[in-house]
Order: sequence, then structure tokens, then C-alpha cells
Amino acid sequence: MDDVFAREEERRRVQDLEHDAAVRRKACESKNRYRSRAEAEEAIVACTEHGTRGLHSYRCPHCNGWHLTSKPQRDE
Repeated sequence: MDDVFAREEERRRVQDLEHDAAVRRKACESKNRYRSRAEAEEAIVACTEHGTRGLHSYRCPHCNGWHLTSKPQRDE
């Protein structure tokens, strides 16, 4: 019976690792990364000049860099 519990524990551990990797890909690795808030803000200005409005920058909890989003800005 211990083997059943060990296999289930391992299955859940692998599933959690795969989920974390998928979240990181979607939330960070698939996006442009800027080294500083100033760089991200410059990108927002460039996007605005080309017609894209409503962008905000935020610090990424995964890479500690900066990304852009069109979601409403949250209070920090």
C-alpha cells in the first residue's frame, strides 16, 4: 500500500512542476523583458506612437524584470 501512496505523491509532484513551468512560460518567458522600469516606459511610449494605448508596466515576480500589460493597473 505504501507503494501506491509513493506513486501518487510522485505523480502530484511532477504535475505541480509541470504546472509551475506552464505558468512561468505564459506569465514571463513568452513576453518581452525589459531591464528597468524606464526601459519598459520607453517601450510604452513607442507603442503609443504606433497606436497602441492603455499599456502599463509591472515587475515580474518570476524574472524580476519588467513586462508590459494592457490589463488595468493594480494598486501596489
